[in-house]
Amino acid sequence: MSLSAQAQETLRTEEVRVTASRVEQELLDVPMSVSVMTKEQIERSSAKTVGDLLKNVPGVRVMNDGSQGMKRIQIRGEDAFRTVVMIDGQRITEHKSMSGAPILIDPSMIERIEVIKGPASVLYGSDAIGGAINIITKKGGERPVQGEVSAGMTSGNSGTSVSGSIFGAFNGWEYRVSASHEKADNLHTPLGEVENTDFSAKNASLYLAYNFNEDVKAGLTLDHYDLDFNTGLQNMTAAGYDDFLVAVPEWKRTKVGAFVEAKNLSDNLVRVRADAFYQKSDKWMHNRVWVSPMPVYSMKMDNYADNQLDQYGVAIQTDWQLGDLHYLIAGYEFNYDDLEAMTNTHTRSDWALPNRNDSYTRKLSRNTGYQQMHAVYAAMESILPADFTLNYGARYTWVESEVKTWEGQTSQTTDSTTDPGKPGLSYKDKKSSNDGRAVFNLGTVWRGIEHTALRATWAQGFRAPNLMERYIPTSMGGGNVVANPDLEPERSNNYELGARFTPGRAVLDVAVFYSDAKNYIETFEVRPDEYMNKNVAGAKTHGIEVEASYRFENGFEPYVNGTWMRRKFEQDGTSTYDSGTPELYGRYGVRWYGDVQGASLRTDFYAVSQSETALYDFDDKVTTRYAGSTYFNLEAGVAFGPQNAYSFDVGLYNITDKAYKLSDSIYEPGRYFAAKFNAKF
Repeated sequence: MSLSAQAQETLRTEEVRVTASRVEQELLDVPMSVSVMTKEQIERSSAKTVGDLLKNVPGVRVMNDGSQGMKRIQIRGEDAFRTVVMIDGQRITEHKSMSGAPILIDPSMIERIEVIKGPASVLYGSDAIGGAINIITKKGGERPVQGEVSAGMTSGNSGTSVSGSIFGAFNGWEYRVSASHEKADNLHTPLGEVENTDFSAKNASLYLAYNFNEDVKAGLTLDHYDLDFNTGLQNMTAAGYDDFLVAVPEWKRTKVGAFVEAKNLSDNLVRVRADAFYQKSDKWMHNRVWVSPMPVYSMKMDNYADNQLDQYGVAIQTDWQLGDLHYLIAGYEFNYDDLEAMTNTHTRSDWALPNRNDSYTRKLSRNTGYQQMHAVYAAMESILPADFTLNYGARYTWVESEVKTWEGQTSQTTDSTTDPGKPGLSYKDKKSSNDGRAVFNLGTVWRGIEHTALRATWAQGFRAPNLMERYIPTSMGGGNVVANPDLEPERSNNYELGARFTPGRAVLDVAVFYSDAKNYIETFEVRPDEYMNKNVAGAKTHGIEVEASYRFENGFEPYVNGTWMRRKFEQDGTSTYDSGTPELYGRYGVRWYGDVQGASLRTDFYAVSQSETALYDFDDKVTTRYAGSTYFNLEAGVAFGPQNAYSFDVGLYNITDKAYKLSDSIYEPGRYFAAKFNAKF
């Protein structure tokens, strides 16, 4: 079905409907790789974070960075810096982090998650080299008063979670009020408890909208997320530290948004949508790095960061029906990020040599700056003969950045225990830059066979350097990283062939992809313990993603979600396939669904596997290898009551108590049990 027909009436079919192409359509018609996490899957899950929800999506890997409370996403090997994270189409940005944009929302607030894999920069702008994650929140209901509550627990971290919502619709109004709280102690792994991995999170949200008529709607949103988490290391001595911690006692995200949408304005103008929002992110962090690199010397570095990021955004999209064969979306986006970052670094050096003085140095820096983006984009769908549809588009993004810096330093020799006091600040400099970048995409979908879609796409991606990479030096993690105002945007080309087949009982979605990315921004060692951000790297990635299942009449459904991927990383003339990405990883198992005496039952026995991972260090010229792993899990659930209003789900995870890592940080949980109860009224 064409986009024009879908825009003029909402059709409900057995197919999954998504907004990945910025207009609602059936998944079969989308000209790119998209995976969807549905409301039902989210409700049954014991996931602590959005990252946990997505860990079994083909092409996606979840990186824990040594923490339970903060997970970041890699798509097709691209790290979190190269993945756009959006909530209701509005992006979360991060300019003062070495790990990319955070996902600051509780799973209980989410209606569904759409994961777009491969460059999506034409539709979603800068950072979408690996792809984009759009989190769609829950909205109103069908009756004047409805509600839902849930409560869960997990033994892997002595964790508990509760959430509740009141929502409904009446006389044209829609509303929802929601709140949740989650708390967890230190993580329990097969090798023991990991210190400093506890976390707690609180989330509250409000949605209010009014339908003036069936074609015009306006609304307001308000949500607040408050996260407190710690990051730990297992066996710190072996990792080279006397002591190491990352404590984030406060990371808050508060957003206020408004929207208006009008449909069927004329024969040609099908829809106009306007959004505006303000989002504030407050983060306070302490990073401790204590080391003794030689018997006669020790260094203690404590970094304290206090960052505030204010984000303003406006987006306008228009949908046009041009004759019977062409459907155009065109829009404008504006984002303004205002950063204030304070860093206080304490460095103490202790020498056991008579000719060397101990010292205590304090360095204070303040950076204020902004990055603003203006973008215009257009994407067209054209219906061709022989059941082909052509999709093509372009976006131009203009980026302006500026940072002002103040610095101060005090030092005291011969004594590493007495604090020399807070230094005064003096103005250092102001740096600014601007970039412009155009990107394009071209694709086709063939629907010549019922329940089948074949697709071929080419898409470009780009990422503008953030404020920290260009202007703000950092010593988080122990090494000094020097900013580089001359950085250029990263860019990529992606090619993909795909097929979706959904005849009812079966699901088959296969994607074969190749990506060539250049101008990667990486830290490059310029002298011992000092690094600089440079455009010195790139990657060539190819692979296959598969989602396949078949449900038999007796309710059994074998399935597999898997990825085979090879990623060659290139940096400063050296290349290697030891890029920290496993060649094979995925989930496979057997599900069963059935009804017994009016109750709906479900079970799922599955395994999760990944092959060996190897990571080459370009500075030390050393490759570190992490063994492959397979762990087994069993889930079961029951839904009962009027219209299955109540449900209870339990799970036994990592049944064999396997010790394994998904990244180079900490081990994942050992054998643990989880339970969750949901009720709707």
